[in-house]
Amino acid sequence: MKFPVDDDMLTAWATLLDLTKEQSDDVLCEVEQALRRGYAFRPLAIRHLTFEEVTADMDIDEFALMYLTFGLHRAGQDELADDVMGRALAPATDPRHTR
Repeated sequence: MKFPVDDDMLTAWATLLDLTKEQSDDVLCEVEQALRRGYAFRPLAIRHLTFEEVTADMDIDEFALMYLTFGLHRAGQDELADDVMGRALAPATDPRHTR
């Protein structure tokens, strides 16, 4: 799978999360596996598209969120990863949602 960032960006993110090269590679595999699971349940309107076509225009922010969440789990920061995902999924109208 082609990710929407280059190797320098991935290295920077891995460094920020204090991940080894192997851990970072594992995170990328986890992201791809999650996307492939979602692809298996894609809507009928896009059933004719391949996985590569569906993911070709993946937004960098979506990818960054996935990498951050999986990377935090890999770094042993499960509670923080869950908090990040919870905030990302919270509707903007939720009064508990903070920016």
